[in-house]
Amino acid sequence: MLRSILSRSLRGFTLIELLVVIAIIAVLIGLLLPAVQKVREAASRMKCSNNLKQIAIAAHAAHDARGAFPPMYGEYPQATGNNGTLFFWLLPFMEETALYEKANGNIYASPPDAHTKPIRLFRCPSDGDYDDGLLAPGNPWALGCYGGNFQVFGNPDAGDYPQPNMQGQAKLSAAIPDGTSTTILFAEKYSRCNSYATLWGHGNWETAWMAMFAYGNRAGTTGYTSQYNWGPAGKVGPTSKFQIMPDPYQTACLTNLAQSQHTGVMNVALADGSVRPLSGAMSGDTWWRAVTPNGGELMGSDW
Repeated sequence: MLRSILSRSLRGFTLIELLVVIAIIAVLIGLLLPAVQKVREAASRMKCSNNLKQIAIAAHAAHDARGAFPPMYGEYPQATGNNGTLFFWLLPFMEETALYEKANGNIYASPPDAHTKPIRLFRCPSDGDYDDGLLAPGNPWALGCYGGNFQVFGNPDAGDYPQPNMQGQAKLSAAIPDGTSTTILFAEKYSRCNSYATLWGHGNWETAWMAMFAYGNRAGTTGYTSQYNWGPAGKVGPTSKFQIMPDPYQTACLTNLAQSQHTGVMNVALADGSVRPLSGAMSGDTWWRAVTPNGGELMGSDW
């Protein structure tokens, strides 16, 4: 009797029972993985939003210190003989003073390690194609994941070319009459787009892959055109609307637009310092109204 009881209590799993348990575990893992991925992406998106917030705060600090926002590219302040890009001029206002001082006021004359350094705030963690060690061929600048609004930081009224159209000097009190809460300063961009790269330090006026969007004369139809035809012409108007997760980046990504790495939304920093997600379903007209700082338009219902 005792032997019979022990025999029943020590009986192991049958093969069918084991397969059932494995199948149940596989189903549970399959249900859990999407939830984990969503949580991870939500955290990355929050980090990306915080980066934009810090960049916008740096832009306001620069404005307070020097009386105007930095230019898309050029001297800051003007008539000082220095030379740099929007993101370069923001460095001393975002805890990168040592790197900024190493460049000695001119990003092109700086030691190579000044503009090859990856900047923490210039990287969106959702950008899976970002590479800390990747530098643009022939132009050793590190990658970035954000672009500045040419309509604010540039000088679109100067036309599509030459360089003076990059030398904006926007002031909050006068250059953004449409309202700071409805004017975009910064948006996301892929660090690697088509056959080009978005470089935080590089900003030569004839390079179409520099870190900006909506570049071109407001009255034009084609936007800014490269002197050397490097990359496509810029986009203005409703057709300048951002892309949502263009894939693959080698062919679907357009360098003259902003791109989001997040499902269904584009994170932007506004001129009042706030950050908000824009729906991918937003119309091109509403996007352009938010891009132009002095167009006098009313925002659409999809804002």
